[in-house]
Amino acid sequence: MRGRAASTTLGLLIGALMWLVAPAAARAGGGRQVPDLRRDTARLAEHRGAAQLRLKVTLHVATAEGDPVMSRAAAQAWVHRANEALAPFGLSVEVVSVVRMPAGWSEVTRWQARRALADYAPPDGTIHVFAIDSLDDGRRARKIRGLHWRYRGLTRSLRGREYLVVTTAAPSTTLAHEIGHMLGLRHATRTDNIMCSCRRSYGVGFNGAQGLAMREGARRFLARQGAVGYAALRSRDRTRR
Repeated sequence: MRGRAASTTLGLLIGALMWLVAPAAARAGGGRQVPDLRRDTARLAEHRGAAQLRLKVTLHVATAEGDPVMSRAAAQAWVHRANEALAPFGLSVEVVSVVRMPAGWSEVTRWQARRALADYAPPDGTIHVFAIDSLDDGRRARKIRGLHWRYRGLTRSLRGREYLVVTTAAPSTTLAHEIGHMLGLRHATRTDNIMCSCRRSYGVGFNGAQGLAMREGARRFLARQGAVGYAALRSRDRTRR
């Protein structure tokens, strides 16, 4: 997609899309638990009948030579594939804003750039997703296709900052994979699971235990986003007095 008209179309069409999201794996006392399939099946049935937990998304699209690095069709493919994998677990994601990034962000190759990218991801209650051309692992300059970044340090201005990055060369399952990480999932080892880096075929998905865990992860995400956002609002109000 090239040109101003195509960029406008990207914003209009993506902003109207609904994305469904899912949950993760059970843990207790810092370790892993074997899922109780009877209990989990019952809980999944409850979630299917329960109200959807809706997570809002801000999509940031990098530019190269003034044009977006990704096409509308590619963005739709990410959304469609994520919906297929995440829909069964009572979660939804809605793209509420599409933002064109300034020049210079088509590649993220250093840890300093990852931290600087957080300036564009305020704790506003949305999942910030950055679509870029190239990303490395920050250690051996090994190219990777997706990333979940979350700040855990003491710098006040960065508290609550977290975001996802997906490259234009990534498979259509990568967005769902990174959402899984954001909602608490670790990597899996089965090739039919979206959380496996070795995943194969179009039919990969999440399992029931992952779905339940991500639903809890979605609640935690909304809680920490709300808490940080409220604190920032209170601080701004005090400054204005």
